[in-house]
Amino acid sequence: MKLYYSPGACSLAAHIILNEINVDFDLEKVNLKTHTTEKGTNYYEINPKGYVPALEINPGLILTENVAILPFLAQHDPKQDLIPPSGMGRAKVLEWLGYLNSELHDAYSVFFGAALTDDAKQKAYAELDRLLTYIDKTIAESDNEYLVDDNFGPADAYLFVITNWSSVIHHDLSSYKNILALRDKVGARQSVQIAMRDEGLIA
Repeated sequence: MKLYYSPGACSLAAHIILNEINVDFDLEKVNLKTHTTEKGTNYYEINPKGYVPALEINPGLILTENVAILPFLAQHDPKQDLIPPSGMGRAKVLEWLGYLNSELHDAYSVFFGAALTDDAKQKAYAELDRLLTYIDKTIAESDNEYLVDDNFGPADAYLFVITNWSSVIHHDLSSYKNILALRDKVGARQSVQIAMRDEGLIA
C-alpha cells in the first residue's frame, strides 16, 4: 500500500493506523499548493478531489476520505483491537468518524482558507469551542479508556490529529481536560511517535 499525505494534515491519522497494523507501506508527500507529489506526479491524476489522504491499495486502486480509509485499515488488525468487526461497536466507531469529519474537521478548516475578519474568527472559535465542549463532556461521561471502548482505534487517531491544529490556529485547549488526557494517551503511542517523526512534526 501507499499513502499520499501532507505533513500534519488529516492524512496523519491514516499514517498512524498504518503503523498500528504493522504492514509494509510506502509514503509519498503531496504539495497541496501545487498539487504535485514529491516524485513530480500531478496529484489530480491520483485523486481528482485534490486533497489528502489517498490510499493506493493496489496499483490503480485508490481509496479516499478518512471515513473510508481509517475503517478499511483498522479492519486489517489481526487482533481486531482497532475496530470491532460488526455490531454496535463498529457502528459507534463510524459514528465518531462521521462526526469528526463532518463537524470538527470542518470547523478547523475555516482557519486554513481565506483570511478571516476578526468577527469571523471569533465566530469560528466559538463554533470550535461548542464542538469541543460536546466531545469533552462525552468523554467525561464515559467509562471507556478511549472514544468507543477500552481499545485505541481510528476515531482516537483522527481526534488527535484534528486537535493538533489548535496549536497552529492559536486556539487554547487547556479547558478541555478530558480531551487533553485522551490526547496524552494517544500521543504516547509508538505508532503516533513514528508517524509524527516521519512527517517531520517532531524531532
